[in-house]
Amino acid sequence: MKADYKRIMNIQFRVILTIASLAFALANWLPTEVSAADLKEAQVTQVIQDVRLLPSNASPRPAAVSDNVRQGTAVKTGVQSRSELTFKDKTITRLGEKTIFSVGEGARTIDLGSGQFLLYVPKNSGGAKVKMGAVTAAVTG
Repeated sequence: MKADYKRIMNIQFRVILTIASLAFALANWLPTEVSAADLKEAQVTQVIQDVRLLPSNASPRPAAVSDNVRQGTAVKTGVQSRSELTFKDKTITRLGEKTIFSVGEGARTIDLGSGQFLLYVPKNSGGAKVKMGAVTAAVTG
C-alpha cells in the first residue's frame, strides 16, 4: 500500500513539474513573439471633435473609433480636439489639440509633426523612439 502511494505521489509530482515548465516556457515565449510589430500599427480608440486621418496616397478623411493607423498615415487633431490611439502591446498615445502624429519608419518609432501628446508605454514592452523634428527621444517604460 505504501509503495502504491509513493508511486502515485511521484507521478503527480512529475505531472505538476511538466505543466509548470510548459507554462513558464509559454509565458516567456509569447511577449517576444507579439512585440516584433507592436508599434507599426495603432487603432483609434477615442475621437473628440475634429480628428482627421491623412493617408499618404489618399485624401484626408474624418477619423472614427476602430480605424487603423499604419505607417504612411498621419493623424491630425483640430482646435479643441483630442484623440487616443492604442497599439497592439497596449501602448497608449493621447493626442492634444492641433497635433500631427504618425507612426514612423521602423518598429517602435513615432513621429510628432507638431502639437502635444501623452505616451504610455507598458513596463517590459521594449520602449519607443519619438521623433520631433530635429530632436529624438527614447522611452523605456
